[in-house]
Amino acid sequence: MVSLTTIRTANINFADAHRHETGRVCVFAGATSGIGAGTLESLARMLRAPIFYIIGRSAERFTSQRSELQTLNPDSDIVFLEAQFYLLADVDAACEQIAEEQQAVDYLYMSPGLIPVNGPEYTAEGLETCFAISFYARMRLVHNLLPLLRQSSRPRVLSVLNAGHERALVDNDLGLEQNWSAFAVVDHSTTMTSLAFDHLARYNDRITFLHVSPGWVRTNNFARLEAPVSSGVAWATFLMFLRAVATMLALLFGISSEEAGERQAFHLTSDSYGPGAWRISHTSESATPKHVLEVYRDQDRPAKVWEHVLRVFEKALVEGSS
Repeated sequence: MVSLTTIRTANINFADAHRHETGRVCVFAGATSGIGAGTLESLARMLRAPIFYIIGRSAERFTSQRSELQTLNPDSDIVFLEAQFYLLADVDAACEQIAEEQQAVDYLYMSPGLIPVNGPEYTAEGLETCFAISFYARMRLVHNLLPLLRQSSRPRVLSVLNAGHERALVDNDLGLEQNWSAFAVVDHSTTMTSLAFDHLARYNDRITFLHVSPGWVRTNNFARLEAPVSSGVAWATFLMFLRAVATMLALLFGISSEEAGERQAFHLTSDSYGPGAWRISHTSESATPKHVLEVYRDQDRPAKVWEHVLRVFEKALVEGSS
């Protein structure tokens, strides 16, 4: 495990070594709480006069966080882009504004998510909400910003998800239209992220793609779980039990969102991770190799997964505009 002391020393050294470099452009989705907020604060301390684009639901709710960031780094430029991240059209609109204002993007960080315990819910574009947030919308953001990432001298893409826990896919239903379950969403988002990054790295050999598992982190993700009114007493009781167990496990074994953020900042800036596709565990080391990924790579699944992603993009945008 890479120790927290090593992480902090590396981050301080990066800040010192790059103290004369200004204006790094960083795009964040999922930075208004938890790990993302911790990562944003860490980079605010490390970068000189950075430009932060924050994609989130409410600029008003971001006000206090903005003040804290500007206190940490008065020279930072913070642009909040209001969007419902589960809508590809909103992701497109955010990317269009970034492209109008910037010539390059240096760091792209993504960690928005929902815990899919209340059954499938669908967006106006026909995508299941949890799957859209954890995978499709993230891939749309990467897809749209690739031209700007290619213009950076040190481009990095980081998706906080579940690296090292890849499992077999439902081959004839990658989008889980017929086989949705909470576990299937987690498995498909995880495995397809690793395969998609493999594909993108093959054709973008200057970009570093990082799929990271943060491990147990003390965030409020489980605390926000609520049962729908129509679900009944039994399900509401189960969710209360799940919240209690998850909270206890996080307190016993989890790290703070601040430490998790420091680790993600390290992943985004460390020379340990060069161009290519990386799977990083909660220890900040390479995740354990998975046999299923080796099989899929031999079968050219990375390209097939990306072809699926592009088809989903096209279909969802058509459905959303109708």
